[in-house]
Amino acid sequence: MKYRKFLTCCIAAIIAAGCSISGQKNSDRAFTITEMDRMSEVYYKEFSDNHNITKSAVRELRTSQCIMRALTRSVEGAYAGMRTEWAVDITRDCSMNTAVLSHGHLLISNCVVGKLQNQDQEAYIIAHAFAHTLLEHDNERISPYLAEKSKEKDYSFKRYLRSEGGYDVFTRAVGLPDREGLITPYSLEQEMMADIIAINTMANAGFNPSAALIVWQNMNIDPDLNAGKYIETHPHSSDYLNQLSELVEKAMPEYRRVRTDYGRVPLCQK
Repeated sequence: MKYRKFLTCCIAAIIAAGCSISGQKNSDRAFTITEMDRMSEVYYKEFSDNHNITKSAVRELRTSQCIMRALTRSVEGAYAGMRTEWAVDITRDCSMNTAVLSHGHLLISNCVVGKLQNQDQEAYIIAHAFAHTLLEHDNERISPYLAEKSKEKDYSFKRYLRSEGGYDVFTRAVGLPDREGLITPYSLEQEMMADIIAINTMANAGFNPSAALIVWQNMNIDPDLNAGKYIETHPHSSDYLNQLSELVEKAMPEYRRVRTDYGRVPLCQK
């Protein structure tokens, strides 16, 4: 069983928001973290079998692997039992879409790597998706669909994925658009919790947290980023962005400290 503890700098904010991470079932989560790991592994097999993975984006893959490694290793020890090595796959769709599957795979669009301006901006997108998984939001989002169905005598998750609509429901639950382009937005509470973790993780890894604000500014004005579905899935109002700016400001001293005192200066630039 995986027991997860938050970084010291995140604890007060998480408690204040009433958020919990246990890996256990509760009123919002119908599955344990072990069960979610098994389901995401089965889903990944279906996802890759549907030819959604590209093997040709070698440079982009190396950049994303480097960023994911820096982010996860910076919190090693803060989450007891958390894996420190995560596989990375570049997906074929050219849009601002990213998901981290709980069994250990980052799925990131080729366009996230290719169209963002630098490693700090990509680190925000990855850290945000990583945070949603740490917070078990995939569990919360799939539970309304599978809580009762999973108790049926002849239930099989693999069969469910291959049923009409099943694959698309799970795709939306992990934060990606389904095959018809439909999405399931995260709640504002889920977004705020993910950003608290993402911004602090970025700072602790030596990535500039202020890149988050630039990412959102560019996604809202630059059609070439193909960020429409991402914006719908991750709602950020102007008031929300003001709160995000406050999070960034509070994280900047830690960002400067880890670079100066610990030499955490990621070199993942493509």
